[in-house]
Amino acid sequence: MANPNPAISFEKQLRILVAEDNEINQKLIQRILQTAGYEVDMVDNGSEAVEFASRNQYDFILMDLQMPLMDGYEATKRIRNAECGMRNSNRENSDSNSTFPIPHSEFHKVPIVALTGSNPGDKMEKCLGVGMSDCIGKPLSRDQLVSLIKKWTATESVGSACGTAQKKIGEPIAKNTVTSQPIDLDRALNEFMGEKKVLNGLLNEFTAKVRSQIRSIRQAFLSLDFTEIAKEAHSIKGGAANLTANKVAGMASALEKAADLQQVDLVKNLAGELEEKFQQLENYLQHQLPLA
Repeated sequence: MANPNPAISFEKQLRILVAEDNEINQKLIQRILQTAGYEVDMVDNGSEAVEFASRNQYDFILMDLQMPLMDGYEATKRIRNAECGMRNSNRENSDSNSTFPIPHSEFHKVPIVALTGSNPGDKMEKCLGVGMSDCIGKPLSRDQLVSLIKKWTATESVGSACGTAQKKIGEPIAKNTVTSQPIDLDRALNEFMGEKKVLNGLLNEFTAKVRSQIRSIRQAFLSLDFTEIAKEAHSIKGGAANLTANKVAGMASALEKAADLQQVDLVKNLAGELEEKFQQLENYLQHQLPLA
């Protein structure tokens, strides 16, 4: 994709792979990166991430940890194994007596940063163990994401040894705000660079999807399918958090945890509360959209 802003300096024209299965998060991240001048490839799961990474050269990979088909941990392990295999293959094929040996700098690992809806600190050790460079939490802000990319794509090498975890870890930027409303529209609009039409479209898409997901949760509870309930709650949590619908996100997070623990009565109560919070959000948006 061509750089939409020719004024952006050459150093920012990087190619980035994003592995994220939530459609709302995909659109938000893609919008942030493209308006910042980056070239973006988007995939839905870890299996596609491995495939794309094998066929293309990326400067940075943003890897969600929880995805269908293959999670972010396994995808990262496979990408790192492929990098090491390529490096070793080129070493074997190079002439050790040559005056111009292949420089090690050509084999620097692509930075892979984990994206999680949980506390990044709880995931950091495992992320580093599989070869990731860093870990950040959702929801993302534009400044946080762009700053992180600049950190890991700087001219100076941040490490290149296969299988060696990076030690310099970036802390996620705290951005929780207190509001009595079911959504912080001012902050959401700011994250979308003031593009009201884009935000309105995403909010309409989000609410339609959540209505369907709540129906799925109701149906799953009848058969006590806790895996399905946790999956849908996780998806709602991610989309709601990135759109600053924090009350819905918090309730979805609690439901996900209860479903993981198979706490029947708590799951039932929280599912009802999630539906109530979502109804409050819908009622609020009906009076606020389109944004003034």
